[in-house]
Parts: sequence; structure tokens; C-alpha cells
Amino acid sequence: MGRSTLPPKPPSAAERWFRLGADLARLGRYRDAIEPLEQALAYSVEEPGEGYHRALRSWYGLAVALARGDVVRGRRLCEEAVADSPRDADLYVNLCRVYMRSSRRDLSIEALKTALAFDPHHPSANSLMQELGQRSRPVFAFLDRRHPLNRYVGKIRHRLSSIRVGR
Repeated sequence: MGRSTLPPKPPSAAERWFRLGADLARLGRYRDAIEPLEQALAYSVEEPGEGYHRALRSWYGLAVALARGDVVRGRRLCEEAVADSPRDADLYVNLCRVYMRSSRRDLSIEALKTALAFDPHHPSANSLMQELGQRSRPVFAFLDRRHPLNRYVGKIRHRLSSIRVGR
């Protein structure tokens, strides 16, 4: 006896809202993404076992942090999503962006390294890693990088290195 071929189950309302919100967030339209993601959260209460819930929390956390400036809530949501699904590179990229918003470069790079460990060819993770780049060595190695003298002279060094000769 052959297996019956049933048509694929259409996406639920929550999943449709989630896809719309995540697509808007991927485009950098975080403010526009909030409403569909909130709709997805509201509808998802009826479908607790669906697989997109972790990603939903992550994308909503990203949108809340970047559009509303609520970095604490956004970070918590993204960290919860990563804890529930620790092998999903997209979730680490979202967490990285929230860390970047809160000026935590160290944590941003750590999140990207983790994302790239799971998916070395992840386009967003690779792009963000290039954007963050490698830091120059402190001007005075015997002082801490955050020491005011290192920061001030480092800014001068950066400005001088960006001056184009011959103009």
C-alpha cells in the first residue's frame, strides 16, 4: 500500500505574521517589523509547539532593541532564544546586533564567532565580522586599552592615518 500524499499544511496566522516581521527585520525595517511580530506572539499562544517560537523571540528582541531602544528587554529575549536553540546561527547574529546597540563589542564578536562556528558561510555573520574588524593595538601597550591617554592618542592616530596624501 502506498503512502497518501496530503498537501502541505498551510502556515498558521502566527507563522504568517512571524515571516512578515522577520522579513522586515532582515531588511533593517525594525520599526515596521514590531507590529507583525507582536501579532505573531499573540497568535502563537494557541500553537505552543511550533518550531518558529525561538526565532520569533529573537527577531522580536532585535526589533525591540533597535526600533524602541529597549536594549535590556531585547537582549533578554535574544539570549533566551539562543539558550533554547544554541545551534542556530541566525539567533547569534540577532544577539550580536543587540550587543552592538548596547556598545558591547566584545560580546558582539563572541556571538559572531559562535554563529560562524555553526555556519562558517553565514552571509550576515561574515558581513558583521568584517564590519567590526580587528582593532588596532593600543598606542601605549603598557596602559590599558581604555586608559584615557590610549584613547585620545589612538583617535589622533586614526585621524592621521585616514588623511589622504596629495590632495
